Amino acid sequence: MSGQTATPIAKARSVALWLSRALLWIGLALAQPGLALAHASLVATDPVADAVLVTAPATLTLTFSDEVTPLLVRIIAADGRAIEIADIARRGPMLILTPPSPLRTGSYLVSWRVMSEDGHPVGGSFGFSIGAQAAAAPQLARANSFTLQAAIWTAQLVIDIGLFVGIGGAFFVAWLRPPGRRRVVAICAASGVAALLAVGLAIGLQGLDALEAPASGLATAAVWSAGLRGSFGWSAAAAALGLGLGLVSLRWPRGAARAASAAAMLCVGAALASSGHAASATPRLLASAAVFLHGVSLAFWIGALLPLYAALRAPGEVALPALRRFSRVIPWAVAVLLGSGVALMLIELPRLDALWRSGYGRVLIAKLALVLILLALAAGNRLWLTPRIEAGDTARRWLRRSIVVELAVVAAILGVVGLWRFTPPPAATAAARQPPITTEIRSDRLLAQVSVAAAAGGVEITVALATPAHLPFAAQAVTVTLARPELQIEPITAQARRGDDGRWRATLTAPLPGRWGLGLGILVDDFDKLSLEAPLELP
Repeated sequence: MSGQTATPIAKARSVALWLSRALLWIGLALAQPGLALAHASLVATDPVADAVLVTAPATLTLTFSDEVTPLLVRIIAADGRAIEIADIARRGPMLILTPPSPLRTGSYLVSWRVMSEDGHPVGGSFGFSIGAQAAAAPQLARANSFTLQAAIWTAQLVIDIGLFVGIGGAFFVAWLRPPGRRRVVAICAASGVAALLAVGLAIGLQGLDALEAPASGLATAAVWSAGLRGSFGWSAAAAALGLGLGLVSLRWPRGAARAASAAAMLCVGAALASSGHAASATPRLLASAAVFLHGVSLAFWIGALLPLYAALRAPGEVALPALRRFSRVIPWAVAVLLGSGVALMLIELPRLDALWRSGYGRVLIAKLALVLILLALAAGNRLWLTPRIEAGDTARRWLRRSIVVELAVVAAILGVVGLWRFTPPPAATAAARQPPITTEIRSDRLLAQVSVAAAAGGVEITVALATPAHLPFAAQAVTVTLARPELQIEPITAQARRGDDGRWRATLTAPLPGRWGLGLGILVDDFDKLSLEAPLELP
């Protein structure tokens, strides 16, 4: 910007236009439908929760909203005995569990812990009984996780400061060579070393969270192995590599420092894009690219603040070249930052009311409020204070104070963003809010326990057959039908398949919500066929 200054009215109009555009982008983002899921959620179990089975199942099935990596699955009996399940088969989003020995009559609790594709561990439990429900149902003790969550949040905050302040500052120093950089180099180095230590600690904390292990578990290899499993391990590796490159760039000569700091900036984007909600969002390429650009542009902006503050303390006009170059480039970085942020909001928010009805949305509101403050400060710096300094005015003290406020706001933003580790996006929890529908159909010869759960492209109907006395009932074939004649919809029919556990399963094309007629055709033998019917309310 030249030495000529605009009138106060023109400056105010420029700031208002800039902020209104940012608000418009945010508003447009929130008005659009969401596209994706992030945290995996349990959508169905077989047997269904609280079911009373006639015979012991040979296998147990957990169906999730997305593919997962099993971490720890146990079956707890009523007497407190825990059986760890090691035989786990993966079939798409399904986990098929085979107990090491047949289950006896009684009540059981299945406790599961899995890793989502976004690198976050999720867990839960459900119960069922065999023969009859026990008087004392098994209980699962859960450790208080507040201390662990606080440690995870703190470690991530230290890592983020190292990525944005340490690597971003190293990049600014290497490429713009501002005056007064000796103290900046020391701060960047300190934040980088602290972040490297925090990366190591975060791996252990991730393992504790994944296995729900006590702090003493840090002394075991299993915890560290679990911490490195999945996308979190790749994210930690990219962060460590970037921090290492940023540190060496502070000591290398100018040419090598520029190359190392540029590579470190790429590692910032890779570390953020390889784990977290975007790692399993759809469309995957768009989500990962948006996080990558968001992280790199934010590192450029935040990393410039400390070097600029130090440069403005230098006497004379030695700070002007770096200030001018930053002033020319920062609008482009902010544009990339806002554009990628809008893309991420489009992906993670399925509807407008999720902004205030979900924990994820409330964290987003807090972040957006802080971002608007940051944008207002940046606009004031560029449109008012920078031109005054270029014109020879003594406004550098006010610019330094503004930079200090910006750094405080940035620290608050990083702290708020760290809460997303514990608040899955609303789209990720939608499937979990739709539990399986269960019903029981009886006749004088037959008892059918029916479970209807969401499945890819439709619904999966599971049928368990027994006599009215709860004895096994043998059938040669089972046909499942959904009918809704009042809407002139032809009956939807599928032939069920008998599983190893004796249950019959059929997947039908997802029908419309509402009241449907469920029909079961049970072929007992070549001369005997039974028919059962019951209404079924589908959400």
